[in-house]
Amino acid sequence: MLDVEAALADAEASNGVIPREAAAAIGAAATADLYDIEAMESEAERAGNLAIPLVRHLTSRVAATAPDVARYVHWGATSQDIIDTGLVLQLRASVPLIVTDLSRAADAAGTHAQRHAKTTMAGRTWLQQATPITFGLKAAGWCDALDRVTARLEAALVDALTLQFGGASGTLGRSAIADRQSRRVSGRRWA
Repeated sequence: MLDVEAALADAEASNGVIPREAAAAIGAAATADLYDIEAMESEAERAGNLAIPLVRHLTSRVAATAPDVARYVHWGATSQDIIDTGLVLQLRASVPLIVTDLSRAADAAGTHAQRHAKTTMAGRTWLQQATPITFGLKAAGWCDALDRVTARLEAALVDALTLQFGGASGTLGRSAIADRQSRRVSGRRWA
């Protein structure tokens, strides 16, 4: 979520929405090692989500070094925007690790399928012995299932790699207060 806040500030500064120095200060303060995660976790229970205490702590840290730009922390974002996009970043980092493990398992199953292509074993149906099959066939089934689930997981990741930034009701609409703030910052209005 800190990565999202830093990227948001950088994108907004790049587009003239917030000052460049605000993005630099937010980026410098958006380092997880600087925060007491357990304290924020405790605060999240009362706040209703983790973004609320995270933004409060991030704003305080920015204010300690650059008080003039601390108000630009979380500019235009909602808690849900930060939480959802943070989750997507976690998925982007973790799914490839899972895919690697699934691929290794499929390779191992494929090796067993080849090695035991003629090794007979009892087939099973409804927890009872059935006609003979080969262990290679059984392992080939595992390999196929692992390959299919890997493909579905990779496709799901591609579908999930979406930025969440919809505003309070998902319309990208802004309040009159936010519009006034935006004019003060950039001289432009957001649609």
